[in-house]
Amino acid sequence: MRERYEVVVVGGGHAGAEAASAAARLGRRTLLLTRERAAIGRMSCNPAIGGLAKGQVVREIDALGGLMARVADETGIQFKVLNSSRGPAVQGLRCQSDRRAYAAAVAELLARQPNLSIAEGSAAGFLVRGGRLAGLRLEDGSELVCSTAVVTSGTFLRGLVHVGERREEAGRWGEAPSSALSESIRALGLRMGRMKTGTPPRVHGKSIDRSRILRSAGDPRPRRFLLRSRGEPFPFLPQVDCWLSHTTERTHELIRTNLGRSPLYSGRIEGRGPRYCPSIEDKVVRFPERERHTVFVEPEGHGTEWTYLGGLSMSLPADLQVEIVRSLPGLEQAEVLRPAYAVEYDVVFPEQLEDTLEMRALPGLFLAGQLNGTSGYEEAAGQGLIAGANAALVAGGQAAPPFTLGRREAYIGVMIDDLV
Repeated sequence: MRERYEVVVVGGGHAGAEAASAAARLGRRTLLLTRERAAIGRMSCNPAIGGLAKGQVVREIDALGGLMARVADETGIQFKVLNSSRGPAVQGLRCQSDRRAYAAAVAELLARQPNLSIAEGSAAGFLVRGGRLAGLRLEDGSELVCSTAVVTSGTFLRGLVHVGERREEAGRWGEAPSSALSESIRALGLRMGRMKTGTPPRVHGKSIDRSRILRSAGDPRPRRFLLRSRGEPFPFLPQVDCWLSHTTERTHELIRTNLGRSPLYSGRIEGRGPRYCPSIEDKVVRFPERERHTVFVEPEGHGTEWTYLGGLSMSLPADLQVEIVRSLPGLEQAEVLRPAYAVEYDVVFPEQLEDTLEMRALPGLFLAGQLNGTSGYEEAAGQGLIAGANAALVAGGQAAPPFTLGRREAYIGVMIDDLV
């Protein structure tokens, strides 16, 4: 059976959520296709929104009617303006989020959005008619007919998860990759590459000795991301403290003597990582003069003891990770709930896209998020909104001008211009 939609969005992460919401808000009959409903809005790495240059992107998304600012405000458990002693151009609002509450809030907003349906499934290829996208072929053999589609596959295209010598085909911990879709994109003649990103260990909050680490409090009067309701009273969630630890000479010794066990240095990982998010192995090797590196000890939300160790991304074996974590002050007895891992995945070189994020090789197909070689929730969401809006305009079949942002207008405009 063939179902018909005007816009289909593949993937329910931060890019997909904004793309689907934007297309539906512009009046198009839209489908969000996700492998798993429970994964919509999932924060794969740190449950945090905003920061330097990123907080501005969140507010731009809000100015365009997007979801991220609203959800961040509703589910934030610590708010802080970074660089608050400097001018507003270099300040960045950041919030630590309740991970589960954030995903639930995104899913709820999408479920209530008029013109938007949500279905579970996996895209495997494209239907083409007259040199344009005509629909999607799914892994189960069924087909979706649509005027336009937005692919926001994140780290799932031929995803490989690495923990030491252990390697597993996955786009995220315990989640199957999208290999068929990757091959279908490659068959369009696109130039593609491999990238890698990673996430640090999670530890049990009650196993941390907070008397030996530094308290990092939020701002006493939290600021909201949402600009549309500035000045209105807002019921923030109960706020929490984050904490700061640091690596030690013991940490660095463990890493240096075991570099051969890291797939990043043994050659098992081929992909390149984003410059602003290096692994701890990279930091120890590239900055040998540094005696310590900061580790951010951040709770993942109310009602859970899962705690995130920001700055400690790595791909070393799980048993060695326990030693490394316990070499940090305050974490000598830490219980590691899940090891850090690196994930390697296919990307499309985005200069092959228009500034609307439409693919030149197949008009009607748009790409957004980590598939375009970027990393970060905010960057993905900004791209998703632009791609979703333009997919809706094209699907309308009218000679409407494309929706783009210039370098002088928005941080999102600078990002997309740099990409394409």
